[in-house]
Amino acid sequence: MFDADSTAFEIFPWNRNFETGIEKIDDQHKVLVEILNRLAWHFASSASELDFGHILDELLSYAAYHFKTEEDIWKSVLGQEEMVKNHHDGHQLFFVQIQMYRSSNEPEEKVMGDLFDYLTRWLAFHILESDRRMALTAKALERGVPMSEAKREVDGQLSGSVSVMVSAFLEIYGKLSASTIQLMREKMARLRAEDELAGLQREKIDAALERQASDHERQLQFLAYSDPLTGLMNRNGIVREIRSVMQQSHLEAESVALVSIDLDNFGKVNARFGEEYADRLLGLLAKRWSDVLAQGGQLARISGDEFVVLLLDSRKVEAQLHTMRLTAEQPFVLSGDSVSMGFTAGVALFPHDGACDADTVLRQADHALFRAKQEQKGGWLFVDASEQRQSAERQLLLADIRTGLADNQFWLAYQPKVNMRSGEIIGVEALIRWDHPVEGMLSPIHFLPALEHHPLNIEIGEWVIEEAFRQMAVWDSEGLHLDVGVNIAAMHLQQPGFVEKLEEILARYPHVAPQRLDLEILETAGLGELDKASSIICSCEGLGVTFSLDDFGTGYSSLSYLKQLPVKTLKIDQGFVRGALSNEDDISILKGIIGLSHAFDRKLVAEGVETREHGELLISLGCYYAQGYAISRPMEPEKMGAWKDEWKTYPEWSSGEKI
Repeated sequence: MFDADSTAFEIFPWNRNFETGIEKIDDQHKVLVEILNRLAWHFASSASELDFGHILDELLSYAAYHFKTEEDIWKSVLGQEEMVKNHHDGHQLFFVQIQMYRSSNEPEEKVMGDLFDYLTRWLAFHILESDRRMALTAKALERGVPMSEAKREVDGQLSGSVSVMVSAFLEIYGKLSASTIQLMREKMARLRAEDELAGLQREKIDAALERQASDHERQLQFLAYSDPLTGLMNRNGIVREIRSVMQQSHLEAESVALVSIDLDNFGKVNARFGEEYADRLLGLLAKRWSDVLAQGGQLARISGDEFVVLLLDSRKVEAQLHTMRLTAEQPFVLSGDSVSMGFTAGVALFPHDGACDADTVLRQADHALFRAKQEQKGGWLFVDASEQRQSAERQLLLADIRTGLADNQFWLAYQPKVNMRSGEIIGVEALIRWDHPVEGMLSPIHFLPALEHHPLNIEIGEWVIEEAFRQMAVWDSEGLHLDVGVNIAAMHLQQPGFVEKLEEILARYPHVAPQRLDLEILETAGLGELDKASSIICSCEGLGVTFSLDDFGTGYSSLSYLKQLPVKTLKIDQGFVRGALSNEDDISILKGIIGLSHAFDRKLVAEGVETREHGELLISLGCYYAQGYAISRPMEPEKMGAWKDEWKTYPEWSSGEKI
């Protein structure tokens, strides 16, 4: 029998070692931990996937709220430090990873097990390493310690304790999760049995079974779209209703409202009276609220103490919520005692500018609810209209990019990389362009930001690698042999199956040597666990492919990446090169990077060489490989042969001497 005490499966027990010392952040971490534990409990104990999906949405919504709170705190203390941006990128990567699990084609049982493993590990590192590091750094700065010294001080404080705590936590998780995973397997077996029963109707074995199948179908319909406890719609049911409303033509903007409601302190009722009486209260409350619902309104219970209201007239939101509050405050008699209920709500209005779907609106209402629980408990908040518009605009652009990829609107330009002293062409870098049918030719700045931390970025990355190999094969047939560098996002590199996908592309171009492809890693701060990233790089290098670190010097952890990642080449960020002619600090940084490349025996390529003077300076400092406008702008692939025949290095470069 299943133990009714959910604490028996507490995957992430909280203790004081997890505290950062910043009370607001620690309180929010405790909420994240509580939601994660509840996620595991509901999946193991519930007969429906809907509860599990809703709690996962709750985790994502609260994480979004928590991340914004954190980043506001870090920015107020640390300003524009690179570690603040890296911290933000790590937050965004979390949402991408969850989306990957949700869209995975792996068996559900394996996906859920992997998801729990990822979430608990992520939460451990997020609290124990990332946030503690930020908090300790912030406190050091508040004491007047300079940033560089503060980082060294924090590195010393965390060098041993974090690994010990993380290892201890993961050991605890391994024991506690075994019971949960076993319950997952048992549940999957039960669901498979239910699917087989549902198949009886489709098969229609004989006329005698048809009536049974019909009854069973009605039962499944009820289970799929209704909440057995209250008789209201469940999450699946209300999503169906929202979609139905959205299909109506001529809806005025923001004329419909979706309200996400969470009962305040319902857990205390459960603890005081027990589950049976708590369920009775939910049934009575559902009946009261159904009786006072505005005409055309819909009410659903989507999890334990959470309800959703769909109103066809958004002007009635305030009146409806006030009425529901009054009915909830009327006493409920339970076991001879009377209790009253309050609630907090979040409101999203739709339709609004741009595309929108039912799941998005529900997430927006949930997000407003969690903000209200923190900022205005017992009241309600509306989703900010500008946030809705920005989200909708991004979704439209992503859809446009998806169409452009399917219609072959993208192409690659190529910028040469040369030895400035000898003039030798050492390769080219592939740079994506979009020949938009309406907007015309678009550079990456117009569309790549929308792809950041989105799975579509992976599709674009795979297309670029494939296209680079196709172009090398075309050049080879013309007698032009060039190596190609391709930018690759950190999240793409860490995508499950990346090595296998790369191997498939290589197999399609057997006459193009894999050594001619160099993968230039972008967003190195998003690599996460460097051991895992290093393993992937080594596997790819086993196929013959080489790697570079792009924009080297811009991340606060660049040195650690250099020490731990087996890359062949460093690319100096163009910002340091362009400013070096007038900024002594940039020259000092260039000298430092060049010294590091020599010390670690790495090849060095400078980006952003826009004038002859830039090249002369780099040569004098000991950097000979470069790309930039002084050499060539990015060009169409068919122009590369003519450019190669005409290219000669500048006399000032070929006669330069290292100092």
